[in-house]
Amino acid sequence: MTKIIHKELSYAVRGVLFDVHNQLGPMLPEKFYQEAVAIGLEAKGIICETEKQFSVQYCGVEVGRYFVDVWAEGGKLLLELKVASEILPIHRAQAISYLKVTNADLAIVVNFGANLLEDERLPNRLRGKTAVLPGRIPQPNAVIPYPELTTQLIQLLYKVHHILGPGFFHHVYRRAVMIELRQQEIGFEYVRKMPVYFHNSFLGNQESHLILVENCVLVAAVAVQEVDEAMKSQLRGRMRRQNVALGILANFNSSRLDISFVKKEYSE
Repeated sequence: MTKIIHKELSYAVRGVLFDVHNQLGPMLPEKFYQEAVAIGLEAKGIICETEKQFSVQYCGVEVGRYFVDVWAEGGKLLLELKVASEILPIHRAQAISYLKVTNADLAIVVNFGANLLEDERLPNRLRGKTAVLPGRIPQPNAVIPYPELTTQLIQLLYKVHHILGPGFFHHVYRRAVMIELRQQEIGFEYVRKMPVYFHNSFLGNQESHLILVENCVLVAAVAVQEVDEAMKSQLRGRMRRQNVALGILANFNSSRLDISFVKKEYSE
């Protein structure tokens, strides 16, 4: 039988959550539920803080900042509160990131947006989990452009993954990659947005959040369940707009770094 982490505390907290939902009903602003939950927890003698701030550091530089909705009993449990139609994968991912940065024992994702209260428990399975370095860092093959630069980038990406490990959002890894590029004196530009045209008509700017390295390689640092063909196709389209021959998709989501090379498929 699986042991329930902080069983008595969890039951007490769930009692407060159901009481708040019963009293307030669904679909109010999240802030109201947060304040009501804090009042209910304190009434039961459960020590808690709201909007507790945590920082993620990479080489002494802040690369991410997290605010936990409700932090209970010094990290035995944290609550991630939502007002949505249902609990979504992004909500679970956010809670897992909070477990990673706070080292709390347990996260509960709570949704006050439906007629019935929804809650999901997420034990901290990331504790002590580090990135797995391969026995030999893969090298680009002969058909990959810019082999020397690409080798540097692969080693750099593995270093970032090894230091941070899995469990964070995209922007944390992206900022860490840019710190490494700067420290290694590799030229780069952060491409936050790209213009989109149709037959020379400007349609608008598209969020991209890519790193253009030495004006020839476009790097996407992501944290997703799986890199699919749609993501590769999207990167290829952005490569075309930047007129670069190589793209690198680095997925930091799991204990093993997943690197995909995307080459251009358009004529000069």
